[in-house]
Amino acid sequence: MELINLIAPVFAVILTGYVFSWTKLLSEDTSSALVQFAVYVLIPAIMFYLIGQEKFENLLNYGFYLSYGGTLLLLFAVLFVCLKTALKLQVGSATVAAFAAVASNTALVALPVLHAIFGSKGALPAVLANLVVAILLLVMTTVLESSAGQKANAKTPIYRILLNVLKNPIIAATLLGVAYSFTGIGFSDAVSDYLELLSQALAAVALFAIGFTTSVRTIVQTGPMILSLTLVKLMIAPGLVLLAAHIIGLDPLWTIAATISSAVPTAKNVFLLAKHYDQEPQLAAHIVSATSLLSVGTLIMWLFVLHHLYPIAFQLN
Repeated sequence: MELINLIAPVFAVILTGYVFSWTKLLSEDTSSALVQFAVYVLIPAIMFYLIGQEKFENLLNYGFYLSYGGTLLLLFAVLFVCLKTALKLQVGSATVAAFAAVASNTALVALPVLHAIFGSKGALPAVLANLVVAILLLVMTTVLESSAGQKANAKTPIYRILLNVLKNPIIAATLLGVAYSFTGIGFSDAVSDYLELLSQALAAVALFAIGFTTSVRTIVQTGPMILSLTLVKLMIAPGLVLLAAHIIGLDPLWTIAATISSAVPTAKNVFLLAKHYDQEPQLAAHIVSATSLLSVGTLIMWLFVLHHLYPIAFQLN
């Protein structure tokens, strides 16, 4: 009952967003506006705040990077080889499919979920998980750019790809937070209160937007491949991350955060990149929608499992 009380408000906000989308009470542009507000204002603010207030040595959790990032990178490699050899997919198609099964929406889902349940202590690992996903997406962009070069006369220079990644407000705020943390200056009460006020709005705005954009119609159109990749994303990936964290001996809170970060829906950036490079955009869209809908049930399951394994950690908030 304690766990249900913790997570019920989170999924209630998602359901509220879906209801408003279904009833057409708000325009279709509502979700885009909310996501832009979250991406350009709320998420950068909370990332800069959470990282900047931490001691620099607290950010160097190599066990987390290894158990979370290392596991997902290895899983991507295995999936890529299997999709390319067994199903004879092209490089671009196999890349999109494999990344859709490992790249999580850490910024818009894992961060507000962990922040809502554990506060800033739970959100910090989600912020670092977003860095891992950003690196994965950079790798995906590089592969797709190379693959697209076979269909187009010109390529986008690698330096421009890197520049675009660094100009992303979420990545920029994260890197600035790391640099500010290194100075050890900290925040004044006024600045801290300002950033805290912005961070409090993140959970409601982001979770409402996720619910508003969830599409049941696209789930009906999914086939065996989409369902298989969805199963990998929501069940196998979190299980492997949890196992790796346990073997490494990661702290319970960080273990929970790593598992939840891998159990949330597929990052929508995967679809945006697939659409931009014309590499299986429908496949990416269906996986995003399928994982967004089904994760409501599987995420509750993982939270129950984690609560059973680490009950004391859930009392930190």
